[in-house]
Amino acid sequence: MLSLLPFEAAYWQRVYSRLIALCDPLPSVIRCPLNQVLDSEIHRIFILWPVWLSPLLPLPSSIIERLSLATLCGAWAAAIRDACLDGELTQAAAPLTRALWRRSWHLFGTLAVHCELLADLERRMVAAYRRELAARTHTGSWQPAQLQSLTAHWVCARAAGWHVVQRAHIMLAGLKLDDPCAIALSAALDALILARQLRDDVHDLADDVRAGRASWGVRLIAEAIWRAEGGPALIDTQRIAGRWLIDPALRQELASAHATLCQQAMHALMPYAAYIPRLIDLVMIESEAGRTIATINLLHLPG
Repeated sequence: MLSLLPFEAAYWQRVYSRLIALCDPLPSVIRCPLNQVLDSEIHRIFILWPVWLSPLLPLPSSIIERLSLATLCGAWAAAIRDACLDGELTQAAAPLTRALWRRSWHLFGTLAVHCELLADLERRMVAAYRRELAARTHTGSWQPAQLQSLTAHWVCARAAGWHVVQRAHIMLAGLKLDDPCAIALSAALDALILARQLRDDVHDLADDVRAGRASWGVRLIAEAIWRAEGGPALIDTQRIAGRWLIDPALRQELASAHATLCQQAMHALMPYAAYIPRLIDLVMIESEAGRTIATINLLHLPG
């Protein structure tokens, strides 16, 4: 876990306070998704991304803070939307989601970030989340098509919010999205998204199997079973856990895939390393954390 430096913690607190002032008073039904956003390490990284990019792509501090606030509004709206789609919140929360999206888009608009970019990325996130819902099972088994739809491209589409903040920063700094620096940053971000998701999927495997939730990690384990058995077929959720328990080669394969993704992210960022030391730190910490994939406590998995 990346520890925040004092100035980063102060920045986070300042943006957090602005969000609370913007949205207070809050209905109690909404506070849980808000806390999920604010307490998540991934969202703290998310909000600090413009701060970490700024030595490479300088922007005025007022614009960086507005960009972070716009991103946090969008992240909160997405958390509420996902909770509604998942049945954790009633549709009564939907109006607040729309209000937060409007606030987020307005803030991006004041920064001259095109709504077309935001709309495209939002469509990708919603489509990816609906695909995830369609891949859940209530019967104890997954159809091949349910898992085969959960590709690396799907993982990146579901995390398109990361690209919102990075692309906005790139454009505000005056770079084209086809600039070599922008392409390198995008490639590094995709690799980091995939690495973090793979590690999360492995650590959440027990809970996901119990709940019938599919993931990219579940799909990769299923593919190992299908390769051994000659092709895709209906697969019991417990077989996913069982294969993970008995196959150290599979665990090492996923650990190696995680290491490769971290290497790809580092390779893309290395030409700019002197300007973005905190992003380099983040990739190094993720690489180190990935070592747990091959040695995860298997007692946490269902038998």
